[in-house]
Amino acid sequence: MHTHTGVSSVDYLALVLRVLLLTGTALVAGIGLLRAGAAMRPLLAWACGGVTAALAAVSAVVLDINTGFAVAHVALAIAVPLALRWRGPAAFLGFGLALLLIAEAALGHTSLPFLLDTVVVAVAVVWFGLALAKSWNPDGGLRPRPIALTAAIALLGVGIGQLVLSGLLDRRLLSTGHGIAVLVLLIGAIAVLAVTLVIRDDGRTYRFGAVGVLAVVLAWATLPGLPLPQDLPVPGVARLDQAAGTPVLVSPNRVGRNLVHFPESAGQGITIEHGGTISRAVPKPGASGTWAVVDLPPGRSDLVIQRGEETGSVDVDTGDLPEVPGTAEPECASAALGTVAAGAPAPVTCPDTALLPEDADALRKNVAFLADMKVPSLAVDGDDTPRSKAAVEVVRAEAARRGVPLSGSSEGALLQVSGWAQASQNLERAWFVYGIHVAPWLLHGPVVTSAPGVAVPLRFDPRDRNALTYGMTQSSAFGDPPSLSGYREWARVLGENLSGEVTIYASAQVDVMQMGGHQHGGNSGQWIPQGTIVAVSSPLTEK
Repeated sequence: MHTHTGVSSVDYLALVLRVLLLTGTALVAGIGLLRAGAAMRPLLAWACGGVTAALAAVSAVVLDINTGFAVAHVALAIAVPLALRWRGPAAFLGFGLALLLIAEAALGHTSLPFLLDTVVVAVAVVWFGLALAKSWNPDGGLRPRPIALTAAIALLGVGIGQLVLSGLLDRRLLSTGHGIAVLVLLIGAIAVLAVTLVIRDDGRTYRFGAVGVLAVVLAWATLPGLPLPQDLPVPGVARLDQAAGTPVLVSPNRVGRNLVHFPESAGQGITIEHGGTISRAVPKPGASGTWAVVDLPPGRSDLVIQRGEETGSVDVDTGDLPEVPGTAEPECASAALGTVAAGAPAPVTCPDTALLPEDADALRKNVAFLADMKVPSLAVDGDDTPRSKAAVEVVRAEAARRGVPLSGSSEGALLQVSGWAQASQNLERAWFVYGIHVAPWLLHGPVVTSAPGVAVPLRFDPRDRNALTYGMTQSSAFGDPPSLSGYREWARVLGENLSGEVTIYASAQVDVMQMGGHQHGGNSGQWIPQGTIVAVSSPLTEK
């Protein structure tokens, strides 16, 4: 299961081997521990041990499992039928195989999950052993009814505990493979308790109850191989899901206009059908991947995704949250994706609704930096969003204070303070003698690479560990390059603060091969794809 994305895959070979191996091991351990094999035909005991040993050997060859566990598994599975003529050794070997089964099944589990795994193994080993012993030797002197009742109650506790641990106390219990497996486990445990209470004959109790125990063991062995289902959609929180073989981001997940976003890796030609309307995902200026605009009604609905020959659906729920104009923009979606990458999806305020004090300060210091460079003039380009309008006023006021003339002449410098789309389109054709400078929120690969090189005032180093960790996490979660809007949300969720001194950084597109054939700047998580970004000033302070 890929974290945060809902991208899941099932290794069916590994799953089948796991289910057969764990079930067979429980059976062989019960044969040894309860000496059921002493009453069975030797051939059947050897068949059980041989098949289990073969499954362990195949698992060691086919799958990447611990060799020590595999060797011990094979040895104990063969040793149990060998030792059945001796009561002590057979019981010890059966007990050892049961311990090995617990270690294999619960490896990496702690606390409650480890306890539940231990109980399932213990009940399965004892129940299968007693069922076989009573079937082949009804008059063997065993009167294990108290054991049966205790085991049935313990198994019911496992079913309830597994249901609580899964968190699937909603419609996902019946609509997902993981939920159905949990339900089978719980129903099997209930059936075992019912059989134990209703049937008074010990032999029949264990024989009929073994069916329920087998259902529990099969469901329990299957659970780790099934991906956990996606969380249910939450109105107002961007929805990240998997459909048609690709991640899908739906933002802002409110009534009205919503963006449906696909990463670059999804390719072109993707369509979204909703309410009889078909929308096509297309590229947007200043953003990566493709985007489609979809109008969502109140409440739950499904988006049908068609990508080549693959089809899938995304479950969305807008509740009754009204549309907020301007939220269906790529930068808003990138901010929401930052919370998803941090593992705590949450509603976000679109970044272009207001100019943050730290960004206003960064712009002032950028103008002061240009004034110190003696630029002959400064051009400022914005749009009609509240953030950009406020930024233009800040730049104009600081330029007047610093004595820098405002002009559109290419003999000076440009300070771009618009949103992503306008910035990307403007930078493609802009050329200024004293360079192109952009607002902090425009630090996004598809924007800054629209020009051969730009400068940006930042309070963090895009090359430091935290910034690269965010970039790699987001790349893994969805595939989009980093953005300042997303980084701020990611840092907020993790309790971090981007509050360093403002420094001017310059980005440039490069495409060179380093020693060993590693491409510079092309790694996942880099802020400037196929490029670089470096500090070109010391920290700027007030003057």
